Amino acid sequence: MPVYHTEAGIVETLEWGEGPELLVLLHAAAAGPHSLAALAELLQRPGRRIVAPALNRYGATVMRDEADRVGAHRAHLAVLRAVVELCSAERRLLFGHSMGGLVGLLGGAWFDTLTLYEPIVTACIPDEVDLLGWDRANVEQADVAAFVSAWSGTPWDVLPDGARTRIQAMAPTLIADMRAVSYGPLPSLAVAQPVVLLQGSDSPPITHAMTARLASLLPNASRRVVEGCGHMGPVQQPSVVAAATASLPAPA
Repeated sequence: MPVYHTEAGIVETLEWGEGPELLVLLHAAAAGPHSLAALAELLQRPGRRIVAPALNRYGATVMRDEADRVGAHRAHLAVLRAVVELCSAERRLLFGHSMGGLVGLLGGAWFDTLTLYEPIVTACIPDEVDLLGWDRANVEQADVAAFVSAWSGTPWDVLPDGARTRIQAMAPTLIADMRAVSYGPLPSLAVAQPVVLLQGSDSPPITHAMTARLASLLPNASRRVVEGCGHMGPVQQPSVVAAATASLPAPA
């Protein structure tokens, strides 16, 4: 995996292809760039370079300024900015999954189009008390096993031993990300670029409320339901999600 030393910090990435079009893939909390590798291979096209960075404190990525990390995801956003600055391109596309979708929304002005699979923006549904209570009950437990099971739809005991060991090892980072997402402020919704919001049909109800609300608030957004997929669709069913990414046309 390439590792870049930038003024903002160290950024580790996975990369595929080359060309004047850049597609950046941003992973979910508790995951990493490898979680989107199968999707990346399905999205390869001639003339397209795909870069999947490890977000802050995932893999070897470490941003220098983490003072405002909780609440604003500024360190994760710094990773995205570093990738944009490192990779010259004639056209920039972004795919963000879950927490990566939130980060993508924060940096949306740097891209020509965005495809966001269930971006976690709980602040956009302040009136959905019961739904927010479900999410925050998981967060307040600070139990990564319960959190991963609730959001992935896969019981903790069913996950491979290696995955459970990796997630437990990064528990402090994951808990900080959980709290930042659940209690963070509403990001700017003035993204003028086209935004496609992908929603898994089988995902937790709170995700349906978020994507529906974001579709109504963003000035140039559309929403598509991906049948048969849950919140971890980009990881568990990459071929189905790849087929739904009509916002990622082949380079001209």
